[in-house]
Amino acid sequence: MKYRSFYFYLFRGPMKKVLIEKYDKAYASEIIRKSKKVYRKLIEEADDIGNDNPMAYNEMFALAFVAPYIASEKKIPPETIQEMMRRSLYSVKWYFSLTNLNTERGKEANKKNILKYYKWYTEEKEKQYPTSFKVDFVGQPYDGACYYRITRCPICTYTKKLGVFELMPLFCELDEVMIKLQHGILHRNGTIADGADCCDYFITGDKE
Repeated sequence: MKYRSFYFYLFRGPMKKVLIEKYDKAYASEIIRKSKKVYRKLIEEADDIGNDNPMAYNEMFALAFVAPYIASEKKIPPETIQEMMRRSLYSVKWYFSLTNLNTERGKEANKKNILKYYKWYTEEKEKQYPTSFKVDFVGQPYDGACYYRITRCPICTYTKKLGVFELMPLFCELDEVMIKLQHGILHRNGTIADGADCCDYFITGDKE
């Protein structure tokens, strides 16, 4: 993939703060410094899923937290990496809170990105980028539901290749946090990271 540093720099502060709390300032600074180089390498060596891919940000976001885990040679526990991601999500909660999943407008905004990707990933695009996310709406619980499912996840595939797949179930747990910040609730049956056939997203407002 084409390297972009945005997500690493956006969440560098919250990540470093957690490391300072768990260890000390010197160790935190060292890991963040090493992580910068690791992150670039991770992005550049990841499968090409298209520079204009509307869902590429998901992988770039996740790899920002894989980087310190690898930079520490797995000495930082996965649970601490999860806390770094959780804290980072809360650092931009203002952004997520702009979407209110209790309203029709909020539900439409939530589905907009997924529909954009669904339309983007044509048969031609799949031939060109065969390892990208695969999304469908099979099993939608009722008409008009804010629902979709992912049946192929390049982040899972890449973390397996890197030997850090143990992070994935912890990352997926934080989908609930992200949706909570949008005033919503995620009703989920399973994730690819936990061995399910798909990651299902059935989302309702927290006041429904």
